[in-house]
Amino acid sequence: MNSEASLKPAIRKLIHSSQVKPEAVQVIVEGLENKEIKSDYWETLFNKEGADIAIKQKIYSPQMVRLMTLRAMVIPETLPQFLEWLNIQAGKKPDESQTVSLEFQKGIRALFPKEQIAEGIRYLLLNLLNKKISVDSLSWLLMIDGSVWGHAQKEFIADVRYDLQLIDNYFIRQYQNGLSDNFFKFQKQVWTSLINNWRNIQQRYYKGEEYQPFAELFEKFQEYDLAAYFYQVSQSNVSNDLFYNIAYEKYLRLNPNGDKLSKVLFYEVAYQEYRNSNIVVYGLLIKRKPTFIEFIINFVIQGLISPSINFTSSLIKNTIEFLVDLIKWIFTAIIWLVCISMGLAAFGFGIQNFGVFFIIFIFYLIAASPKK
Repeated sequence: MNSEASLKPAIRKLIHSSQVKPEAVQVIVEGLENKEIKSDYWETLFNKEGADIAIKQKIYSPQMVRLMTLRAMVIPETLPQFLEWLNIQAGKKPDESQTVSLEFQKGIRALFPKEQIAEGIRYLLLNLLNKKISVDSLSWLLMIDGSVWGHAQKEFIADVRYDLQLIDNYFIRQYQNGLSDNFFKFQKQVWTSLINNWRNIQQRYYKGEEYQPFAELFEKFQEYDLAAYFYQVSQSNVSNDLFYNIAYEKYLRLNPNGDKLSKVLFYEVAYQEYRNSNIVVYGLLIKRKPTFIEFIINFVIQGLISPSINFTSSLIKNTIEFLVDLIKWIFTAIIWLVCISMGLAAFGFGIQNFGVFFIIFIFYLIAASPKK
């Protein structure tokens, strides 16, 4: 039986060396296989090495980074806390602590049970929903090269699909016993708001805005149907670009055999056929955000057909949303135009000065040349 006498030195060997010691990993793995050793005992061991202090005081020494990484692997429910502590920032290169963690993960991933690692992903979505971890930190964990959790990305996506299919089946078949917590791959709390507001979400009366981070995450994974599903849930429509991607995926599914159009040719040849078609993802009809022309046409037609108070209020709301999007687009376009103009002006100034310098240089050569 593993005891503190063997586990504590093994943990210390792993955190105080830049090289992973296989014999120390083996001791940890044997400890995990011992069902008598509970997570609170492991927690005590890690706290004795300073894990709790590292969290409170935000200590990021290489030893603490390895300790916190190992802790997230050994105690799966601490994985979200590890991500929060590591503080991944969008658009920034991995800092020293992230690099140390990745190096440690690369050294240990072949020696550690994959099932143990995969358990941690079950705790991620709820923390993303509650904004305890960011989209960037979660995508970093599952996508960056060298991550010990990278192999679990497929399982993570498959588990989300399983839960969404379960919810769809529930509303189709109306299970008498309801949806028990143990039916789901993730905690049921992740889906509570979605389930409670499902009918209103389907009819676009309700926006589950708390699910927008899920949409952003799956867009990063290029799982376009899942991204569209959660944008539809959170915004009641999806962008034209995203709709184009899921339309192309639908085209590929409907044409499994024979020659297939490339994505570029699909847009030129077949997209018009699909852009107004019904695309349903796990029981949810995906609605494409209308273009400006479509918006004006709908505005006129609906105004003529149903000039009611409800229509007027809905129209005002949709108009405001459209104008906000239009202003954002115009502002972005202006910024790009200013940047391009400044770049061209700088380039022109450089060319002009180069010409002046070149002429002066020619005169200098002529003046300096020896007279015959």
